[in-house]
Amino acid sequence: MSLFDSGNFSVGCNYWASHAGTAMWRDWRPQVVERDFTLLESLKLDVVRVFPLWTEFQPLQLFSIGNNTPYQLRWKDGGPIPHEADGSQSGVDPEMLERFRFLCDCAQRHHLNLGVGLITGWMSGRLFTPPAFAQGKLLTDPMVLQWQLRFVHRFVREFRDHPAIAFWGVGNECNNLEKTNRHQGALWCRLIADAIRAEDPGHPLVAGMHGLTPQPVSSAQEDGNWSIQDMGEIFDVLTVHPYPLFSRFTSRDSLTSFKGPFHGAAEAHFYEDLGLRPCVAEEIGTLAPNVANEKTAAQYIRNTLWNLWAHDNLGLWWWCAFDQDALAAPPYEWCAVERLLGLFRNDGSPKPVAQEIARFRAMLDALPFSRLPAFQREAVCLLNQDHDAWEMAYGAWLLAKQAGFDLQFQFVDEPLRPARFYLLPGVSGLNNIPRPRLQELWEQVREKGAQLLYTFDGAAIAPFDTIFGLTSRGLEEFDGECRVSLPGEAAPLPFLSHARMLLESAGAQVLLREEDGNPFFTCHAYGKGKVWFLAASPEHQIAQTHGAWKLPYYQLYAQAAQDILAKRPLRSGDPEIATTIHPVPGEEGHAYAILVNHGEAPKKASLILGGGWKIHTRLHGDEQNIPPHGGVLLELTR
Repeated sequence: MSLFDSGNFSVGCNYWASHAGTAMWRDWRPQVVERDFTLLESLKLDVVRVFPLWTEFQPLQLFSIGNNTPYQLRWKDGGPIPHEADGSQSGVDPEMLERFRFLCDCAQRHHLNLGVGLITGWMSGRLFTPPAFAQGKLLTDPMVLQWQLRFVHRFVREFRDHPAIAFWGVGNECNNLEKTNRHQGALWCRLIADAIRAEDPGHPLVAGMHGLTPQPVSSAQEDGNWSIQDMGEIFDVLTVHPYPLFSRFTSRDSLTSFKGPFHGAAEAHFYEDLGLRPCVAEEIGTLAPNVANEKTAAQYIRNTLWNLWAHDNLGLWWWCAFDQDALAAPPYEWCAVERLLGLFRNDGSPKPVAQEIARFRAMLDALPFSRLPAFQREAVCLLNQDHDAWEMAYGAWLLAKQAGFDLQFQFVDEPLRPARFYLLPGVSGLNNIPRPRLQELWEQVREKGAQLLYTFDGAAIAPFDTIFGLTSRGLEEFDGECRVSLPGEAAPLPFLSHARMLLESAGAQVLLREEDGNPFFTCHAYGKGKVWFLAASPEHQIAQTHGAWKLPYYQLYAQAAQDILAKRPLRSGDPEIATTIHPVPGEEGHAYAILVNHGEAPKKASLILGGGWKIHTRLHGDEQNIPPHGGVLLELTR
């Protein structure tokens, strides 16, 4: 089975030698590498991601003449660049290739698959570039590009047939090598990717990138962020590095709150659904002990493992294999979040997070099937460039999980994907939804009976009255808070809003009103379906506001989604117990269900089984006693 086959889930880590970190190639100690890999094998890891540091593997120097005019590239000792057996000059150090070959042989001995980030010039907050290029443009200078291509061709040709190699990457977070626009970034990635495939068309190519934003292929805007859609065109597998300190909105609550362990799964699907490629959580960790102590980190990773697996992610690879707090050189001297990241401490003892990863691997290995079928998704959530797409995606994901259904993300530039339920979250701006997409949406509702939930955040909406069954007497700026009372709830729900419409019903049923009577939540029959309208964005609220996940914002989603919820084979009946349904292909009436407890204490699920469905087998755990941050796997039949 391939590492990246659908339904497969790998556990792994990123690796720098325990004695030296990024200096391992210069301070080469093969006995340490052997010992390190023995420890990693003890955890039954599938993947180790490794890095031929660019500085060490292509040690080029630039010699200049009068007036500081560049004249010639030379070798690491000032001599001429060696010629290889075929007469070419790649600038790659053969001694480093031999060291890397030992690492590959060692991985093979210990049953570890290697992923290789080739142009590793950015690592842990520091640039590592050959001296010849230290002051140059690393992604756009033609001379630098030529030598990068020589490096890639030489390296891949050397190791493409080694059985330990599982995949190639262009590097590590290469969007940090130079400030570029999205088109320059895509061109560089395509150049390096094509060079890798020219030498080795057989191994998958993994992005190794994070910090991407959704930008349609057709967009001519030169945004400084690289595009998810561009990377999806280039790579076989996309990647996320969901560190809580570095991703917006994910540190507003503690790591083990309902929100924290969903960061990886939500962000992976944000990339996967928009980039149309599978995705892996290639790096993940808690970064510093004051972010989470060892016990909390273990709880967080247990919960995150269950969520990633349940939502079809390809794996979780921890950063990093070993603590690096005893190292004096930069970046460890500079940066506090680069010191205590390991699965193992300096004395070789495993941390609780390592034990959690090993236990999860053992649980997967004990299951009666090798691949988990894909999870069922009833809803499509449409995103656009006029709002903060990640904020809306993360908020919608959390609310849907609490309400009890699952969604996929789509950008509004592509034809509408079929669904029974559509979400337009936090719509704002003037160019929010293109007319062809709106026409497709209205047709899905009117002719096919779909449901649509539209949440408003200051958008221009046309048409309005005929679709929503509402009319507006005016639109006013409203940088304040409105409050809405839900039936049966003691305290009203607060909503922060950028704009406020003065609404009247023109046929819509008014379900909730603001305190001054202004319609807030409405439902309008439109042909065979219904259009639900919310006058503010609960997605904004749950993403931005500390503790908002504890309030019943999700009930608004649940009411709008009541038709699809009624058809789910199983629901948990608890907003802290998230569920996924995994229908078995070709076997109607046969599915798996995963329940994950996001609470701090054991929970008993008050299950709601759909028509005719029953629990056939408890494959792991018991829904009557789900451990905190743990999961249960059930087999369902009808």
